[in-house]
Order: sequence, then C-alpha cells, then structure tokens
Amino acid sequence: MTRSNAPLVQSEAELCAAFIDEFNRVPGWTCYPETAGFDILVVHEDGRQIGVEAKLQLNAKVADQILPQYWQDRYGAPGPDHRLVIVGRITEASHGIARLLEMCGIAVLAPSRGHRRRDGKFVDFPEFHLRHWLQHSSGPQLFDWNPAERCHVPIVVPDVPAGVPAPLRLTQWKEGALKVIATLRRQGFITTKQIAECGVSATNWTRSWLDKGAERGTWVESPRMPSFDQQHPEAFTKIQQALDKSAQPTLFT
Repeated sequence: MTRSNAPLVQSEAELCAAFIDEFNRVPGWTCYPETAGFDILVVHEDGRQIGVEAKLQLNAKVADQILPQYWQDRYGAPGPDHRLVIVGRITEASHGIARLLEMCGIAVLAPSRGHRRRDGKFVDFPEFHLRHWLQHSSGPQLFDWNPAERCHVPIVVPDVPAGVPAPLRLTQWKEGALKVIATLRRQGFITTKQIAECGVSATNWTRSWLDKGAERGTWVESPRMPSFDQQHPEAFTKIQQALDKSAQPTLFT
C-alpha cells in the first residue's frame, strides 16, 4: 500500500491507462478494459483473473463496487479469482478504508512517482511496481475468492478506454449479437433457431431489428438493426473469420 502527498493522475481514465500499460508489460498477463462489470479485468494465461475498480479517491462507493453482491455467491454467479482497487492516492482519511478492504480480501494499490528519461530529460509518471507486487515482495498476498465460474473473457481485447463514464463494453451478449450479424451477412438471411444458437434471444431481433425474408421462417437485415459491428470492428472481424473457417452450409442450399 503506497501513500502519496500529491496526486499523480488527474482522472480515473488516466489512472487506468497507467495501470494497463504497466500490467501488460508483465509476462503472461493481459488487461481487458471495461469487462465483466469491472473497470479492468486482468487475465493470466493460466486462466487466473483479477477484477479491478478504479477511483481517484478511496471511498465507500468503490468498496461497494468491488465487493460481490450477496446473491452472487448464492447463485454461483461468475467472478474473478482476485479483486483489486486502484486509487490515485491513499490519504490519512482513507487509510482506514484501505485497511478494511484488505482485511476483506480486497487488495488496494496507489501509484508512486516513477521517473523515466524522455527527450533528454527525466519526467514523472505513475508507477505501481506490479512485477514485485505480484511476487508478494511488496503488498498483501492476493486473496482467492474461489468463484464457481470465472468471468467471461472477450474474444478480443476491447479497444476502449477504461474508467470513463458510460463506457462501450464488449459483453458476452454483444459477442452473441455480432455472431448474429456475421451469420446474417454471410447467408443473406437468418432463422430464429440460428439466432438462439448465437446465445441471444430472438425476440428483439424479430420484433424490432429484422424484416421478414422471402423464404418462410427467414429474417433479413433492416435499417433499424443496431450497428454493433461498427461499435466493435475487431471482434466482428474475428467472428467473421471463425464463421468462414467453420464453413457451415446454409439451411436453404
């Protein structure tokens, strides 16, 4: 746990960007911004996950955000192995909240002032010392929440900033919607059975977003269909490639 007299970052987005940049440099770890309900979901190549919430000021609100809801354990909801809060700084007023969170199994990190040479002079930057922290040479050992099921990991790292208001998230439902669009574009139509096979309900699609096709039981694209593919172009391309590779025959050939 690091204390600082002056803030090193000016926004939660800046705090998240510094954390992601440093964590992605640690071998075996990948940061997924705005994933699984967290500001950042950090995933190790062996499957371990760290759910991260970020706040400039450590307060009770972030404690409520990072702790699982009571119903989640009861119904076996997905969750990360570990939970972490990153803050701009830990003050005398918030030191007690940090201790309380750590006793509840929530790690708390604040950056220290690092220095690097740029254009012939040294500049300050926020540094979390994550390599050492992960090796438990500094900071508390990560508590294992032992979830019945881990969080869903997106098929690509979302190309969105973390820690911003109203973020654009690549959710599991969005991935299903992208599969619907990819199938629709490849065949020129889709059926309700195929929509369900993509992992989403056909109701919104058939009632609001698609038009009836020429063949009975088929549905075709309409101008009302949301542009999920434009929101997440990299994920859509990957899904298209997977669909082309599977080369499933259409129903009416």
